[in-house]
Amino acid sequence: MAKKRIAIPKQTEKRAFQEVGSACAFCRESEIASLQVHHIDGDPSNNDLENLIVVCSNCHGKITEGVTSQADVMMQKRMVQAGALGDTSKPAGNSVTVNVSNESSFKGDVANTINKFTSPKAPKIQHPEGSIGANLEMKGYIDYLITRYFDFRKADRSYGRKTPFSHAVIHKNIQAEFGFKTFFIPEDRFSALVDYLQGCIDRTILAKNNRAKGRRCYHSFDEHGKKA
Repeated sequence: MAKKRIAIPKQTEKRAFQEVGSACAFCRESEIASLQVHHIDGDPSNNDLENLIVVCSNCHGKITEGVTSQADVMMQKRMVQAGALGDTSKPAGNSVTVNVSNESSFKGDVANTINKFTSPKAPKIQHPEGSIGANLEMKGYIDYLITRYFDFRKADRSYGRKTPFSHAVIHKNIQAEFGFKTFFIPEDRFSALVDYLQGCIDRTILAKNNRAKGRRCYHSFDEHGKKA
């Protein structure tokens, strides 16, 4: 059953916009009419600031379509909280200069100087060579498992699980366990990270119910690579 949308308190919405400097958390678009508040866990009734991130309509579409993964959204939220998005300033509008040498003899020859200014984009996270984040196949599977875990934790609410859940917690726990941020973990620790995340999923109520009914909770890394 879909969650009922609850209006975001004005103070919370203001803080969400302040976090990103009133610009999209991803592409840094600052046109106010394009900016929207995205609920990271997909629950429109969860208006905790931790669950909100301001994005433009274009980036919002990429999130809802799955082009931008939930794990990437959470990573960007952490950058927002750390104040690591960079400058959002840009000139107010476009500058256009038109020079006409002699108005009385003007025959259509116009020298135009058009300067187009765009806002700077947030720096792209560069994962070092040999890390999971630099390996597309490994990163894709970890993204999948993290998203799967988020979905199972959300489903646990319908079973009456009341334990507070924050999307940032899984990444904090991973860093505490492995000594690196999620996608900076070395490739040789990939199997250990997979076991860790699968274990997190297995401990959810939904996963236990699925196992009792003979249902799988996730596919393997090899199977993931064959899915298109």
